[in-house]
Amino acid sequence: MKLAEVEAGKNVTEITVRVLSVAPPRIITTRGGRKTQLTEVLIADEPGATVILSLWGFGEASGLSAGKVIKISDGWAKEWRGKVQLSLGRSGHYEEIPDDDSIPPIAELVATKEDVAN
Repeated sequence: MKLAEVEAGKNVTEITVRVLSVAPPRIITTRGGRKTQLTEVLIADEPGATVILSLWGFGEASGLSAGKVIKISDGWAKEWRGKVQLSLGRSGHYEEIPDDDSIPPIAELVATKEDVAN
C-alpha cells in the first residue's frame, strides 16, 4: 500500500514510509480526563505523498528521527481538521527497518514537496 491510497476510516494493514520530521511531544488530556503524550511524525513514501502519523503514549516515538525508514502494521486512517492522518490504534505498531533505497531519500521527498507548493 502507498500513502496516496490511504483513505480516512480505513485500516492500513501494512505500509513502509520514511520519516521526514518528528514534532516535539505534547501532553494531551483525553476526553476521559487521562493525560497522555502525543507525538506527530511527518511521513512520506514517494514525492508529494505525505501524511501525519499520530503516536499516542509516553515514549512512543522515542528513537524516531528524520530519515529513518519504518514499517507500520495494523494502522488506522482518520480525518482530522480536513486531512488524513494515520494512527496505530490498539493493535497497531511500527518498527524501524533497514533502508534498502526502496523509499526515496529525505532530500528528494522534501525538495519535491517544496517544488509542488511553489
